[in-house]
Amino acid sequence: MSFIRTLKNTTLNAINHLKQDNLQSLLWLVNLIPSIAEFTKATAPFWILHSCLLIYVYGTGSLVYQIKFAQGAGDFIKSYVNISILTLTANNTYWFLMQRSLFKSVLKKVIKNDELSRQSDFLLKRHSKLMSVIKKMLLVFYGLNLINVFAIYLPHRVDVKNNYYSMTPCVGLEPLSKTPNKEFCLAILFTQEATLITVVLNYQALLMLLISHTTAMYELMADEMTAFNTAEHGSNTIVKEKLPSLIRRHSLTLEIVDDLKLLYSVPIGVNFGSNAVCICLFFYLPLQEWVKFMPVLVYCFLVYFLYCFLGQRLINASEEFERSVYCCGWENFELNEMRQIYLMFMQAQKPVELLAADIIPVNIYTFARTLQGMFKFVTVVKF
Repeated sequence: MSFIRTLKNTTLNAINHLKQDNLQSLLWLVNLIPSIAEFTKATAPFWILHSCLLIYVYGTGSLVYQIKFAQGAGDFIKSYVNISILTLTANNTYWFLMQRSLFKSVLKKVIKNDELSRQSDFLLKRHSKLMSVIKKMLLVFYGLNLINVFAIYLPHRVDVKNNYYSMTPCVGLEPLSKTPNKEFCLAILFTQEATLITVVLNYQALLMLLISHTTAMYELMADEMTAFNTAEHGSNTIVKEKLPSLIRRHSLTLEIVDDLKLLYSVPIGVNFGSNAVCICLFFYLPLQEWVKFMPVLVYCFLVYFLYCFLGQRLINASEEFERSVYCCGWENFELNEMRQIYLMFMQAQKPVELLAADIIPVNIYTFARTLQGMFKFVTVVKF
């Protein structure tokens, strides 16, 4: 009875969160791994098991395959996919374990910024709509990747009889056709893939949430600044009341952007490079091989696009806020408010963008140029 009651309460809690359009429900949606990311006695078994299996299955399995079994370029290319997955997962695992303190600091600022944005009653509906858009994006991201994983990727990955992914499964447990070696190997592979998918998907979803929420905060501030130029919200009394809060929110948003650069610059750089090389190498494989690797290809392409798309939206929202500051009707304000608007405008003119490895701008133009470069590379080398 206690199990049924717990299951019922968990289900009702999940339904309740999914119905709400606020930051708390979004954090609940992506909080599975962040909640256990701190390396404590309670969470240590998960991270130790995940790390050991990652090295054993992907590291040792890829190395043994390349030394003993790889025969042609196709085998090495398919084996590189495993190395790419190893690099990506190790990068995300390192981030969760080593960036915990900075992440908690950023999360407090994000929550505080969200609370301040909801103090303006006329923006509550707009706030709820923006949170709903972010929630739908996260659900689509989770749904698309999980369908790919369970429909195509996982059945082939845990099948010890095939050699689809050019990797030696369960090194040292041969022969895998006999009991109990086969069962042990299946358990190891399934556990590894379950922990890997959990870490990678939650890392990407958390990044998407933080960037999208920061973009939403810029859009809400732009709406509130523009409202100063209307008769309903443009009186000097309202401006004096609202402007200090807007200045604080803008300053807090700039701090969050700077913290996001510190949090994600290197991980995004590693993911950019790994995904780009992985996508390029797929074009060397025959078309019949693409189906087996389609979940990996879809994931690489989707994540690469979302990084650039969300980075571009952040840039656009900051530029929209800059224009709203200039168009807020500041010429009708009193001298003290004019000075504050001027300082805010100077801050708003500073470029806001994320950088991969502190070098490559994360925007849609980078995505377009990268695809163009991939096409040229593949055309020259393959044809």
